[in-house]
Amino acid sequence: MFWSQEFVDDWNDEHSPRKQLFPDALAARQKSPTKEHNPEKTSQKTAAAKKTSEREAKKAFEKAKHELAERFLQELDTTITNGKLAELSASTGGIKLIWTNKLNTTAGRANWKRETIRSRHPDGTAAGPDSTTATKHKHHASIELAEKVIDDEHRLLNVLAHEFCHLANFMVSGVTNNPHGREFKAWAAQCSRAFGDRGIQVTTKHSYDIDFKYVWQCVACGTEFKRHSRSIDPARHRCGSCREELRQTKPVPRKKKEDGDGSGGGGGGGGGGGAVSAYQAFMKEQMRLVKEENPKSPQKEIMKIVAGRWAAQKSSRAMSSSTTPDASIQEVTKDLADLAV
Repeated sequence: MFWSQEFVDDWNDEHSPRKQLFPDALAARQKSPTKEHNPEKTSQKTAAAKKTSEREAKKAFEKAKHELAERFLQELDTTITNGKLAELSASTGGIKLIWTNKLNTTAGRANWKRETIRSRHPDGTAAGPDSTTATKHKHHASIELAEKVIDDEHRLLNVLAHEFCHLANFMVSGVTNNPHGREFKAWAAQCSRAFGDRGIQVTTKHSYDIDFKYVWQCVACGTEFKRHSRSIDPARHRCGSCREELRQTKPVPRKKKEDGDGSGGGGGGGGGGGAVSAYQAFMKEQMRLVKEENPKSPQKEIMKIVAGRWAAQKSSRAMSSSTTPDASIQEVTKDLADLAV
């Protein structure tokens, strides 16, 4: 038999082992290097995504809050008083919504004033008090809303409902000397029933935590000082209760880089980055414990108790000293004489 290329190719195809045209998917996955799961990085990504989402939601609220407030105020008046407030204030332009930066610790405020106008007869004489057409009343009503405090739709609706009840109390019920009395509570209950499915719950006080932009905390007693602006300087200001240093906790300040020559920063940081002294650590821990043990005691009494414990601790460490515990208490109390009640 003569050599034939076609015969050789057929024989090779028949007797040679089969070659895999494409790699096995499972084997490829097992061979490929896998990225290690890092819980810390995952947590950081989740936190960053949450911050971005909150920022976008806040931007959307800022854009829509004026229209939302006007629409809900009209809905309140129509549902609760059958349009009575709009009718009474029509001659003065209706209820005005005023967004302001001057309210820092409360979210809203209702303002109302009634103006009495007496008409005169054609001859110039004043109409009598018994005349029904001689006297007219003008109602000036407005609601102030805090730009710095109202930061979401739920809070806006609840604040508006609360202040609306005040106006209804003034203008419809005629109660001006008892702002949170029986009549106000009746209006509040009516609002809560009508809009409860939207999370509206009107109480005698605004129940919410204000999101302050800046927070400082005493390194000793732990008292917090919250502000909307950077109005506290730790280099100049001290805690009003124990006169110890303040440290900013929100936002946490960035650490300053040290000078290249290794010299100190000149004391401009207010001592915030220094080590905590034994007295400061003791004060911070004991203030927490004493407040839990005596929840209704004033700050001055709590400081006296903590001072007594500090004096007792000092005397126990120095048994050989001639200083008595009573004298130590007096000494520490003297150091804390400038307490701010």
